[in-house]
Amino acid sequence: MSGEYRGRGFGRGRFQNWKRGRGGGTFSGKWRQREHRTDLSKTTGKHTSEQTPQSLLLQSTLDQFIPYKGWKLYFSEVYSDNSPFIEKIQAFENFFTRRIDLYDKDEIERKGSILVDFKELTKDDKIAKLIPNIANELRDTPEKTLACMGLAIHQVLTKDLERHAAELQAQEGLSRDGETMVNVPHIHARVYNYEPLTQLKNVRANYYGKYIALRGTVVRVSNIKPLCTKMAFLCGACGEVQSFSLPDGKYNLPTKCPVPVCRGKSFTALRSSPLTVTMDWQSIKIQELMSDDQREAGRIPRTIECELVHDLVDSCVPGDTVTITGVVKVSNAEEGSRNKNDKCMFLLYIEANSVSNSKGQKTKASQDGCKHGTLMEFSLKDLYAVQEIQAEEHLFKLIVNSLCPVIFGHELVKAGLALALFGGSQKYADDKNRIPIRGDPHVLVVGDPGLGKSQML
Repeated sequence: MSGEYRGRGFGRGRFQNWKRGRGGGTFSGKWRQREHRTDLSKTTGKHTSEQTPQSLLLQSTLDQFIPYKGWKLYFSEVYSDNSPFIEKIQAFENFFTRRIDLYDKDEIERKGSILVDFKELTKDDKIAKLIPNIANELRDTPEKTLACMGLAIHQVLTKDLERHAAELQAQEGLSRDGETMVNVPHIHARVYNYEPLTQLKNVRANYYGKYIALRGTVVRVSNIKPLCTKMAFLCGACGEVQSFSLPDGKYNLPTKCPVPVCRGKSFTALRSSPLTVTMDWQSIKIQELMSDDQREAGRIPRTIECELVHDLVDSCVPGDTVTITGVVKVSNAEEGSRNKNDKCMFLLYIEANSVSNSKGQKTKASQDGCKHGTLMEFSLKDLYAVQEIQAEEHLFKLIVNSLCPVIFGHELVKAGLALALFGGSQKYADDKNRIPIRGDPHVLVVGDPGLGKSQML
């Protein structure tokens, strides 16, 4: 199988993978050629087959009239100057062009994604003028809006790399007979700092297809698996090979052969074909975070499944507090069930667009000397009160009697609870060379009924 991207270990640097071909001013590396071969399987609106050199020449001639070289990577419909997405793409292109120097272009090209701050996007004057309802469009039509963002940054990077390639040609004294071609991979727009945060209990069927943000704790992480997005199929009648799209990775067979005169209905999957495209996939389960006033008695915390793809995999581990932004989608409740009555039952899940891990943010904030929002702030009066308590002669006795004062006695139980509370600090959380010790206290109190065990806990 061949994926859309190569692994993380390929060389960095903007121009070190470029080689001058024999045909004049063309810069392309191995991974760019591989991406170009994958692009041959993509056409506008129809399933494609392996093309002949004559059809490739005709296709390249037609592509020259499209101002956006990555149009087919983001939209299935044929390009049109009257498309409703053109104005949005131009607005986002202007937004990224003004900030191109603030981004690490090599990192964007390596990861295949760019981080976009939602607050910065909505506060931009030109975006507010050209797309006044950007927040509503991202919420209601997230897939098309994110595709416009991705195509805009793809176009900006393509122009920037072509300009640098032309400068290198001029410095080396090379002829510029042909057009300098640069193949930029598919770039995903990752929108973070999205507001407002949606509580997990409010995620219902009316949120299907909407863009939302959730905050919770990771309770389960699956292994990374390859997910097939395009599969090559061989026609059993004429031997024609076509690339068939598999939306959301759901396996499906073609209905007809791309050859007009062929009426073949039998197809064989070619999993090792260059036209077969896979990507990294991972599933995580998020559990809701609730404060004491929001906690419902006798109810277990709610959970929801989230799917991570491409560069988002391995971005969190169980126990991390994360903020997930993505699109609400549905899946069959029992895909392998033989009961026909279960085919109308679906489960909601989140197709993640960005993952913000609070552990990484705390580490970065502590290194930069910045204050984090969860840190406690003390007034001068509080500090004087702490100093007065510290000067107490029998400090431990004061702490024990201050714990659950409505229950008389049980000093030993209160002392054990106080020691567990003071000892519940996480250790070695950010040290990769040591095993982290969790700080959640776990105390078991055994006694006769009516002694106030639950109240003390």
